[in-house]
Amino acid sequence: MANSKRTSYFYSIFGITLVLFVLGVAAVLGIEAKKVSKDFKENLTVELVLNDNIKPSEIISLKTKLQGKRYVKNTLFVSKEEAAKILQKDLGENFLDILGYNPLYASFNLNLLEDYANKDSFEMIKKDLTKFEEVKLVNIQGNLLEALDKNVRSATFVVLIVAIAFLIFSVSLIFNTIRLVMFSNRFIIKTQQLFGATRWFIIKPFLGRSLLNGFISGLSATSLVAALLYYFNYALPELGLLSDLVTFAALFTGLLVFGILISFLSTLTAVLRYLRLKVEDLY
Repeated sequence: MANSKRTSYFYSIFGITLVLFVLGVAAVLGIEAKKVSKDFKENLTVELVLNDNIKPSEIISLKTKLQGKRYVKNTLFVSKEEAAKILQKDLGENFLDILGYNPLYASFNLNLLEDYANKDSFEMIKKDLTKFEEVKLVNIQGNLLEALDKNVRSATFVVLIVAIAFLIFSVSLIFNTIRLVMFSNRFIIKTQQLFGATRWFIIKPFLGRSLLNGFISGLSATSLVAALLYYFNYALPELGLLSDLVTFAALFTGLLVFGILISFLSTLTAVLRYLRLKVEDLY
């Protein structure tokens, strides 16, 4: 029976570790997805096509006004000549020789702050920018942003569903472990109850073991997640996975605490549930 108890405790620890590992990986993906999303949003270009007859003084004035907008992170002016050079490089040939004139317009490329790089703000920003007389057209690449947000939400949903499934599996293992342990100690529990032992006196050893199991599970899960991070940071250093050590330290602490809480609360619920039964019902 002792071997069965140890095996049950092992499966309980394994189950919680698996849950915490999945949650840890999900959290890391979430952190990295947020970083990628922020970089993508703040590198998203809003193009302001300017009137063809705009004067240099008007360009300077417009740039000052744009930089004063609360949603603008930075601005970049592209002259007609620079736009022609960029297009010529992309096409691989000098289209000016073919057309005989430069059909392109001068423009401002704006990068938005993350909080304003979303579908709800785009209409407001577009209306605000079109008020400038110097602006001929406003182009915002909103479709790319919507696709990114949709993919991030879908991936997060799938990972959370998997984590919840593992959590249910882990709690089920804990309940079965408690039932097995109480079955093996049914005579001791019966004797304790006959001698007037309090409920707290009976459940205290189980809770102590649950804290140890939770700590071991949390430590194991954080070690696995840390090893995974270290590997990918070594294999793909350009990702900069370990650039934010404070965030990952908070994540590891959270996993450790959550592991202890899962084990403790599940054990407490299971023990209280089975103590309401008659000892004979555990046979």
